[in-house]
Amino acid sequence: MFFFFDTLYEDSTIRKAFQMICADKMLSDGYFDMSMYIFGRIKKSDMHSLLISKKSNYAKLYESSYPQHHNAFDVWRQKIGDISYSSEVADELSQADAVAIVYWVYRTFKNAEERVLFTKELFGYIKDLSNILHDICFSRGVFFNKRKVELHFLSSVSGLNKFLSGLNAAGKCLFYRGHADSNYLLQASIMRTPALRKSESKMYHELLINCPSDFEKCASHLEKLVEMQHYGLPTRLLDITRNPLVALYFACCSHPESFGELVLISVDNNLIKYPQSDTASILASLAVFPFEKQHEFLSSALDPSIGKAKFNQQVSRLIHEVRLEKPAFQAEIEKGDILNNYVVFALKNNSRIVKQDGAFILCGLQNNHHSLNEFRLSNKSKKIIVLVDKKAAILKQLDMFSINRASLFPEIECVSEYIVEKYSK
Repeated sequence: MFFFFDTLYEDSTIRKAFQMICADKMLSDGYFDMSMYIFGRIKKSDMHSLLISKKSNYAKLYESSYPQHHNAFDVWRQKIGDISYSSEVADELSQADAVAIVYWVYRTFKNAEERVLFTKELFGYIKDLSNILHDICFSRGVFFNKRKVELHFLSSVSGLNKFLSGLNAAGKCLFYRGHADSNYLLQASIMRTPALRKSESKMYHELLINCPSDFEKCASHLEKLVEMQHYGLPTRLLDITRNPLVALYFACCSHPESFGELVLISVDNNLIKYPQSDTASILASLAVFPFEKQHEFLSSALDPSIGKAKFNQQVSRLIHEVRLEKPAFQAEIEKGDILNNYVVFALKNNSRIVKQDGAFILCGLQNNHHSLNEFRLSNKSKKIIVLVDKKAAILKQLDMFSINRASLFPEIECVSEYIVEKYSK
């Protein structure tokens, strides 16, 4: 055992960082990719610059040489201090902070062999993972639960075609999503940051107030959310596509230091909604309400002692909001309508949606980093996980099929960037 880590792991911030990077991903998706940490694929100067840009307190860890085992704890205390022992500090840890902390710990090892051995022993420290120790396998820097995951690696467009031709979706509709960082959790952007989640309504209304002309043609809350998503505001929408090549592009377009992931999304027909769907209107209307009111709706929906009539009384404000845009809406909501997640087709009045053959998962109030995994394609109860490497080569192959930044982001500034990059090489 690496006994130096016993002392480090007593620190609540380090413990939280490993929970976020390793345990949350394993428990949610059945795997986590540690290749970036094991093989040391990030330059210290790049990590330092990133943390400085985010005004992170943990940039101090990268101001000088990495420590060795025997003095890692002393260096941590010297640079970070007692503040890291506060549970409040640990609770506010960002994903970038967690990556930086875990990467720093891994750099105290001499080589990849030591880091692999450490990762295997790490499960003994993380309580939630120690119980599944015998089910965890290792391949190319990726640790996965063999009972829950069927792991595949993809390195070419032709390989994608061959892989998809052998899939059995069992009569369900297939959608796709690409994650350039395979450790990215399957969550809508508004769900990723607690502060933003609590401020959903404020952000929604402030954007409408400040940019009213951009929403003049939007007739519903759903259309407004789609427009907001288009311009980068975190929403309860998660982008997906019916075109696997589009998803493959997004799995390769950044983060060259790690595997990408091609997420296979399998959906029953009854969970697919269209723009005029009452269910879509109900979920989209949630964005109007403050976090506290949303929590009241959620509590009522989860309470088995509350019947249908009383529930509808308690969500009367939500019913009223839906009827403002749909006067013919029947004044009745099922509990599941606000709890569940649905795939929604948006109107093709947006050039980006057209080019990307896009759709969305519209998230309900019960959404967390586990709930969307019900959409992942499975084979005999095992989730099919497809990780992508050789990203640069795949991007060149996709460019031959006109799948590139210019075609997927047809706005003039994006096309200009693509053209400049193309002719700069």
